[in-house]
Amino acid sequence: MAGNNIYVQGSYIDVHDNENVYLSVDKAEVRMGQEVADDRAGERSLPEVLAESELWQKAREMGFVGDDGQPVVSRTEAALLADFLAEHLGIAHKWKFFEELWHRKNMRGDYNTALGQKKSLAFQDRLKIVFG
Repeated sequence: MAGNNIYVQGSYIDVHDNENVYLSVDKAEVRMGQEVADDRAGERSLPEVLAESELWQKAREMGFVGDDGQPVVSRTEAALLADFLAEHLGIAHKWKFFEELWHRKNMRGDYNTALGQKKSLAFQDRLKIVFG
């Protein structure tokens, strides 16, 4: 990594002179280069409860999640989707389950934020229609 300059100040990281940079700041881990993307792809396979679920397949078809299993909707909408799926599929410890699957933190906070947003009502109605 000669010629690469990384400057860290608090939680801010500034990287210069890199074509591909992938950062994971969870637990002070910073890796650079293509190996991070490759590691994450092979890290976890889709849990069986989702892989075998028609609801999950519908979520993919509707564009709520991508082919990689990651949400393509906003954080608040992803939290509403996680809550809906967990309720209908009997997933215990839903926040931990989806935070690990989607590489996120504080989904409960995202869910609580969603409950205070007007746009969330429309998204919840859409979930009911799609999965009805």
